Amino acid sequence: MSHTCHAHGCATVVPPRLFACRRHWFALSKNIRDAIWREYRPGQENDKEPSLRYLAVQQFACAYLAFKERVEWTPPYLVKALMFREMAMSKGLGDPLDGLLQDVERLRGERK
Repeated sequence: MSHTCHAHGCATVVPPRLFACRRHWFALSKNIRDAIWREYRPGQENDKEPSLRYLAVQQFACAYLAFKERVEWTPPYLVKALMFREMAMSKGLGDPLDGLLQDVERLRGERK
């Protein structure tokens, strides 16, 4: 089974350990790219058990890309990101989105 870029609507095949194709990876802010690598656990693509923190960051990154590309699918990704964030925080794992929310504010400012 092939693995595709996580950006909404992108069908580019990427290695399973990667989040996105090159175009979408570099469309993310450096903060978000760093957060994805920080939360990634080697082998999660094989055992299919990513952490709640990784899932929150992954969905947040999808929301960021959708918003940046003006895709109307931004809200579902953001809702999932906030759900995984809350689950992680309720388990005492900290806030996986700490330091990332200002990236969306910056992006909103660029779109005006």
